[in-house]
Amino acid sequence: MKTIGGKTYQIGALYEFSRFGKNWFVDVLAGTQPKSSYPYETRSGHAFKHIRVCEVKAGTIEKSPVELIDGECYQYTDRQGMERKGFFIAEDNRLYCTTGDIGSPSRYSNIKLLVVGE
Repeated sequence: MKTIGGKTYQIGALYEFSRFGKNWFVDVLAGTQPKSSYPYETRSGHAFKHIRVCEVKAGTIEKSPVELIDGECYQYTDRQGMERKGFFIAEDNRLYCTTGDIGSPSRYSNIKLLVVGE
């Protein structure tokens, strides 16, 4: 913890930094130099004049989407929660549903390859 101007900051924590108070950058506070005109040092090696609590949401890690194969049939869920079946055309990067709907695979979830049973 470091104190500057009556405020205490946590070294190693994520903050937003700015040199002139306009453009803000997210980085980790590495140290402080209270007597400097740019007292906040970041892990990336830059110094800034302004600091504020980080309002940026962290990203997530999710399971990778299915690698779609040209011409294969898939079962998937549309945005309304309906189960659909259709085939994938790589040239268009589209799933063609048996009901006539056509859409980008990014519009659907739970995409699974349909395999013909024995």
